[in-house]
Amino acid sequence: MELDQEITFTTDEGYEYLIRFTEFPQDNFEYNIHIMDVSLILMSDGVEKNSTKTLLFFSKCINEYLLKNDVILYYYCDTAEIQMRSNRNKKMLPQEFRSKLFSAMFDQKNFEYYILKAIKVSDPTNGDHYLSLISHIKNTRTIEQIEQDILKYNK
Repeated sequence: MELDQEITFTTDEGYEYLIRFTEFPQDNFEYNIHIMDVSLILMSDGVEKNSTKTLLFFSKCINEYLLKNDVILYYYCDTAEIQMRSNRNKKMLPQEFRSKLFSAMFDQKNFEYYILKAIKVSDPTNGDHYLSLISHIKNTRTIEQIEQDILKYNK
């Protein structure tokens, strides 16, 4: 079965996205399960401003992919600028905001058979890194092992 996939999507607001699932290299580790990088790539110019409908479409694509594939998804939040509401009390860096939004998007769908593990890697030099691991609940131990391996990079 081909695990690598690409899905194109245009939002109601006119933003073009590419949702890409690609195998993540396991150079120094072996987990006996495929780890797939999931990327949400804005193909349009400008800073996106998306609706709840768009976010629900992203979570639907992730759910459908996990229904067909026994894998662990790895989602790394990028640092590209993001448009936030001006009335937002708490100021967050774009990467932290995306991490919280991704987790909320997942929680809102109430996927009872999946686990999402949000991980923050502290890096005072380059800025903190935010990522998430998602898989079927039966892979919880492997996700915990991957988390331990990732947290070794804390500075």
